[in-house]
Amino acid sequence: MSFQSKTLWISYSGLSDFEQCPRAYYLKNLYLTPVTRRKIQVANPFLTLGTAVHRVTEEIAVLPPEKRNEVPPQDRFDRIWGAFSGKKGGFKTDGEEKEFYKRGIKMIEKFEDSEIISLPYLTPQDNFPKVRLFKDQEIVLVGNFDWVEILPSGGLHIIDFKTGKKEESEDSLQLPIYLILGTYNLEKPVEKLSYWYLENDGKPLEKKLQPAQHYVPIIQQKALELKSALEDNVLACKDPAGFCQRCEPYEKIISKEAEYAGLDRKMRREIYFV
Repeated sequence: MSFQSKTLWISYSGLSDFEQCPRAYYLKNLYLTPVTRRKIQVANPFLTLGTAVHRVTEEIAVLPPEKRNEVPPQDRFDRIWGAFSGKKGGFKTDGEEKEFYKRGIKMIEKFEDSEIISLPYLTPQDNFPKVRLFKDQEIVLVGNFDWVEILPSGGLHIIDFKTGKKEESEDSLQLPIYLILGTYNLEKPVEKLSYWYLENDGKPLEKKLQPAQHYVPIIQQKALELKSALEDNVLACKDPAGFCQRCEPYEKIISKEAEYAGLDRKMRREIYFV
């Protein structure tokens, strides 16, 4: 695979994929199926849970506060969940699907009962805010905010919803990337950034960060490392065995050992059950 794209898009998830397994990064972010020219996705219950919860909050975010409960959030969740039922959601049994469904409903109920759902929300002008990292190179940082609360001060509170049980590490670059994107794209200052672990916590947990400019060189360096790997075609799995738990399921799709489960039309990805 040779790197020929004029623009290199950098995101938190992409950088994480690359650092964990360059091969997985390629298969998840760049590989296109020969016939349909679409990206691929391994069906996974944890991913399905996160997708369903986030799509509910996305639908609610753009509504005026007084209209956010006109359709019960649980009804929205059921509609979205129905599109990922069975193998398309990565569920091996009905029992497994029911357990993940119950977890999702509890998260949605917690979100619905929170103060945040009634507070003002800033809708970004661009659904995927972008920042060009270098003047002389087409390397662009991109991301998507889960929730942007307008604080009483007029400043902004960027919140990232978490549906897993594992907490982000202290050196995670997710919120710093959102800080950079918010600083250079939103018309109001970013005053707070938080994770909200919906399964365990009743409210967002604020993280104190350095100014956005502190993190720009860090992201630039990681972007250059990724670009170099793409140009030199150094995208093999780091595991001595030649594959790991991150890339092996995608390799099974490539080798036609996986079952086609459907299409995620919003993300334009083919979903496979492994």
